[in-house]
Amino acid sequence: MAEDWTPDIVVGVDFGMTCTGVAYSYGPSWPAPKSIQHWPGLMGSEIATKVPSHLLYCDGSKKWGFQCDKTLADAKDIKQYFKLNLDPQFRDPRPNAPTREDAARYFQDYIYCIYQYTVTYLKKSLPRFEGSKIEFIFSVPTTWKDPRMVAELRSSIQFDTPNHRAVIGLTEAEAAAVYVSGQHYQKNDVILVCDAGGGTTDVNVLKLASLPHEPTVYRKPIGSVFIDLGVHQLLCKKLEAIRHALPGPIDDIAWQIMVGRFERFKCSFGAEGMELPALKLDLPAAAQESHSPDHGILNGQLDEIQEVFNSKIEDLFGLLDEQIRRLQLSHPAEKISFLVLSGGFGSCPYVKKRLTDRYQSENYLVPEGIRVLTVDEPQLAVVQGQVMNRIQQLKQGATVFDHLYSPVSYGVICDWVYDPKKHNGEPTRYDERNSRTYAVLQGDRVPRTGVSKEFPRKVYPKDICRPWMAQIVMSTLPLHQLPRSMSQSGARLICELEVDMSNVDKKAKNHRWYHRHPVYFMATIIVKLIIEPVGLQFELWNRAGQKIRTQSQMQSAAQGHPERQSQ
Repeated sequence: MAEDWTPDIVVGVDFGMTCTGVAYSYGPSWPAPKSIQHWPGLMGSEIATKVPSHLLYCDGSKKWGFQCDKTLADAKDIKQYFKLNLDPQFRDPRPNAPTREDAARYFQDYIYCIYQYTVTYLKKSLPRFEGSKIEFIFSVPTTWKDPRMVAELRSSIQFDTPNHRAVIGLTEAEAAAVYVSGQHYQKNDVILVCDAGGGTTDVNVLKLASLPHEPTVYRKPIGSVFIDLGVHQLLCKKLEAIRHALPGPIDDIAWQIMVGRFERFKCSFGAEGMELPALKLDLPAAAQESHSPDHGILNGQLDEIQEVFNSKIEDLFGLLDEQIRRLQLSHPAEKISFLVLSGGFGSCPYVKKRLTDRYQSENYLVPEGIRVLTVDEPQLAVVQGQVMNRIQQLKQGATVFDHLYSPVSYGVICDWVYDPKKHNGEPTRYDERNSRTYAVLQGDRVPRTGVSKEFPRKVYPKDICRPWMAQIVMSTLPLHQLPRSMSQSGARLICELEVDMSNVDKKAKNHRWYHRHPVYFMATIIVKLIIEPVGLQFELWNRAGQKIRTQSQMQSAAQGHPERQSQ
């Protein structure tokens, strides 16, 4: 794709654990993002700001979103809650959880359904649509730090025409922060953004129009889907008493009776007027015929449901406390002005109440208290923030974040001259060459234009025409734990660059008659690292300002590799 490719339409896609949001804007005026609210499967004038992340394979075709009726007999075959399974590092405790390969197939098919419908929707809504260049921008979780996995995800997205392209934009936390920064806050406000969605919660700190946002974004598996799983387990225990009267497996029946009433209750739990002693959920009709509905087996006491909420809210407290402490250590002069909530879980009244009780009042952690607020459209913060960021880039040539922070450390495998203080007990070999290393450390502040450093390499005459293989590694460990050699664990090979040495600057060394050491050439390569929100690009240049030709080979995210040196 040409680097000067400019879209006519920008579409943001926030693929979530439970639901997916889509928003768009269009040139040349680039108005404020507008979200799609009409979806297949909705009746008449029904609208929804998001569509369920559900997929159903049936009779050689696919149903998705609201088309997947949970009351159908084949409701148990609906593919849902598979987002986190895309990460090879995620360990799903659920029985019969999808494999990573299954989740990747579900993702590819579901996103293609979203794509086809979005194109059809825009074609009906926008004039002069034919031939428009459309850029679909996807947000991904903050925990997906491995650029190999992000590259695999991007390559799995398939479109019907070269005029449509998919890119990975900001992380979900950064997109939510962009949305928050566009609301009614003032310069120098320090905002703690908590994006609590269906599957995970991101926490980020930013200061408006002043210092850059806190470099580290924290995320944990805290979200509304875990409320569903907790209540599902509670219902399964209650259903054991009437197992003989149920028309199907307890697991499936429990999911069926949660449809509708519980979903509405969950979103409004804690709101004024919701002080009910119990939540009654109806049994399937076949079970009601053989079992008295007055038995009360599914009259869930609110304290039972509240306990499920409290378990995840306690996890949320821990995540927020950790970020507040880190800010106090790294920027002791800064005081958090607001805690701003976004996402479906974050918009729950009970969640906001618990957070307000903990952080808005004065306590040992926040002596002055923090005001707790909710964004205007909590469930749309990520998708609209993604589009807002791209619009600003197209209109003004700059994004909201002029600098990004490397979420991991990147390095190049190299040779070191043996130092007994550093390399005691590690394998060695004789080599006359010296070497230096190139490093970008976790948390380094990197401008959007990238950062460049020289990497000298000694080359013997016999190797002068051979391509050089540059091996790029990454490590997610803290700086004080970074591995220093190939024999230590904690770093993974992510990319190999085959470098064409013909355009590389080379200077002969030890070529005079009086030199006793072997002749070699000192080749100087300028390595440029461009940090994207969820990935990176390595470019190699010479001192003349010419880009050096390379052939890259990205390693698979799921593939195991020997541990490598990271410097």
